[in-house]
Amino acid sequence: MKPHPFESNRRTRVRHRACAFTLLELLVVIAIVAILAGLLLPTLGRSKAQAYNTACVNNLRQLGMAIRLYADGNQERMPSAEILPTQPIDPQHPLPRICDVLATYVGRAAGTNTNSATVFKCPADRAGRFAAQGSSYEWNFDLNGHRIDETRSDDAFLLLKKGDFSGGVTNFSQTFPPATIPLLLDYEEFHPRPPKFGKNVAFMDGHVAPLDGSSN
Repeated sequence: MKPHPFESNRRTRVRHRACAFTLLELLVVIAIVAILAGLLLPTLGRSKAQAYNTACVNNLRQLGMAIRLYADGNQERMPSAEILPTQPIDPQHPLPRICDVLATYVGRAAGTNTNSATVFKCPADRAGRFAAQGSSYEWNFDLNGHRIDETRSDDAFLLLKKGDFSGGVTNFSQTFPPATIPLLLDYEEFHPRPPKFGKNVAFMDGHVAPLDGSSN
């Protein structure tokens, strides 16, 4: 005996209600997902920032080694390059970009497009320094042409009697350990870590560390 059509439709509606979410249940699920996302996003953000920082440190370590290799092949002299290639110190006699000077020391053939050499690009460079300058890392212009591991400043003078030139002067020079002399550092504070600086630095002795007030 066939069931009455009305009875068949009622059973179908019951099955649909049993399988479907109510609006309240759907809202509860959405709220739970939103809470979980809110808990996970900061952790994911920190992990991403840490990965970017690690990549930046590795880049600077490689570039520090490249500078030493350059010096080894150039009578122990360090490169001469612009601090900001788009704004040369002497526009009539611009110096090369540090990325071009070091190209062959980081596995790039001379004359090739060094803008594709990712060792010069900090993954957290959102200021466009890499695109504009060829590097996310600022070269210490004061070291141009100096001997590698040179740790003495230029000669200066000191008044023997403060405010009185007639009292005589004496020449002196300051000595800095290689561990405090920066070679390259982030152009911008790509790695915020308040209240400290958000820049990484490659130092002359080969180590890479965050910029510290005493290293400025």
